[in-house]
Amino acid sequence: MMIKEALAKVLVYYYPVAGRLRNSDNGKLVVDCCGEGVVFREADADISTAQLRMMDGGFKPPFPMWDRLLVDDIWGSCSITDSPLLHIQVTRLACGGFVLAYIFNHCICDAYGAYMFITALSEFCLNPDRKAPSTLPSWGREILKPRTPPIPSYPHPEYDVPNRPSKTCTSTDFKCLAQTSIFFSTSNISALKNQLNGPKTSDFNAVAACLWRARTRTSMKLNSVTRFLIPLDTRLRTKPSLPKGYYGNALVFPCVIAKAEEVVGKPLSYAASLISEAKRGVMGDEHRASVLDFIEANERRGICPDGAFAVTDMCRLRFENLDFGWGPALFGGVARAGIGPHPGMLTPLVGYKIEEEEGLEGILALVSLPMELVDRFHMEVRKEIDSSALLKPISAL
Repeated sequence: MMIKEALAKVLVYYYPVAGRLRNSDNGKLVVDCCGEGVVFREADADISTAQLRMMDGGFKPPFPMWDRLLVDDIWGSCSITDSPLLHIQVTRLACGGFVLAYIFNHCICDAYGAYMFITALSEFCLNPDRKAPSTLPSWGREILKPRTPPIPSYPHPEYDVPNRPSKTCTSTDFKCLAQTSIFFSTSNISALKNQLNGPKTSDFNAVAACLWRARTRTSMKLNSVTRFLIPLDTRLRTKPSLPKGYYGNALVFPCVIAKAEEVVGKPLSYAASLISEAKRGVMGDEHRASVLDFIEANERRGICPDGAFAVTDMCRLRFENLDFGWGPALFGGVARAGIGPHPGMLTPLVGYKIEEEEGLEGILALVSLPMELVDRFHMEVRKEIDSSALLKPISAL
């Protein structure tokens, strides 16, 4: 199969992806470039794209048959070491189309790194005779070394020790939550911005502030403390610069800590200002160095889950524009919420267009919540927007 042959060629350049993570000294992980390979599955489905479009949700998350489209899906932080770093499945449809589904171990790459890899895969599909990917991958991890001695210069509440000992979450902890998504049209986003600083406010800040308030109202007690995290890519904003082809993790997680009663009791502008301030605080070169030093001084420590909610912006990664020889995709991007180390913590934002409504464009937020909270969450988001009739709730699984 063309995609399988292309995958073999891509792995020549991304050879660490065919290896395994191993535990080493001081709790650190290393990649054993053992060449044990990735998981690749082929499947056939007696269903067409037209039939998929008619199903609940259509070509947008949550996908009702996701467990069949990627039978090797990994939930949470299970199987980090001594396991394949990439699972990929190609499902051929009755109409001649196909679904390409995959999951990476986040320790080997971030979202941009995954985009680079899949871009290379599409290039070898389009031209099997090409000699190399358009962007050559670079390992580049040696640039991300702590200083000697490590001297953290920023507070890093994202890595606080939890109030209670954190348990290892199982796949069941993730799967028991409902998957849902909510669409913000451009007019919805403008309505949110009108409550803030107008066009000067970024789309992300407006949508993230709305989601934070809705999430807090839905699932937290007013006397509790909430943590809002913003995964930020440091590739282009921090020196020393990473190589152009760097595909590993380059994320930092600036964290805002606030009282829940203030997040929901004060105007939307309060939450947006906290998010904006947190992003500005990591603009210099020192913050990433401080993160590396903090991790080195405190060993490998996960994100603190106490009251944590993270929103990550993936709108600029246009997976749907990648062409594997069949033209642009009907959908490309994150297929479900529930990624990340803790159930329900991370909400990805992806760019989305509703073809059935003359190409209505906007942002799709993928959310994972207990089933009994889904309807209220949608209601709280709608309340944040004056033109609530334009907000498209999407039914939960």
